[in-house]
Amino acid sequence: MKTSLEVSAIERLLSNDEAAEILGISPFSLRGKVSRREVPFVKFGRRVLFRKENLMELIEKCTVKARPRKESL
Repeated sequence: MKTSLEVSAIERLLSNDEAAEILGISPFSLRGKVSRREVPFVKFGRRVLFRKENLMELIEKCTVKARPRKESL
């Protein structure tokens, strides 16, 4: 019997298409990033799945912060 932790962990795994949609890229591009190990993933046999938390961390890590505006003299 599965514990609630195991069930909730399974529910958080996303398919390639779902993860690509969250990242705003094509599923083909995501597969390329997976093969280059640019995106964290979970592999069960032949299935490649993604944790939403990891995708959100990746988005945050790749976000470029705005520079403060310089005051004109």
